[in-house]
Amino acid sequence: MKRFTIATPVVAAALLMASAAASAQSATAGNDARARYEQERQACMTNNKQDTLATCLRDATNAYDAARKGQLSDPGPIAMANATQRCEAFQNAQDRAECVRRVESDPASGSVSGGGVLRESVTTTVVPQ
Repeated sequence: MKRFTIATPVVAAALLMASAAASAQSATAGNDARARYEQERQACMTNNKQDTLATCLRDATNAYDAARKGQLSDPGPIAMANATQRCEAFQNAQDRAECVRRVESDPASGSVSGGGVLRESVTTTVVPQ
């Protein structure tokens, strides 16, 4: 009997600490989502060229709701794998290697709303005379 009376407060304390940590983490995530929503909303109000204002605001609200529910994820690794997979279209091994190098390291500019991401690659070749 004594074993259960000692273990019960210890287990209860551990559960309480785990609950507090989870609550603090979700509050931080909620604050981050709210801050991002405010940034996107401000961008809709000032830089909205492609979409109508209503569409832009609706997208920002939907992204905020998804972030609060934990439904947004970082597409980084998946996007990089997709980008390098597109390099398989090149038949020549050198062209394919150059494509992968551009995707992984070269500076990129542009945006989806601007029509796409442009990657620049400068290759210097010396022509023998």
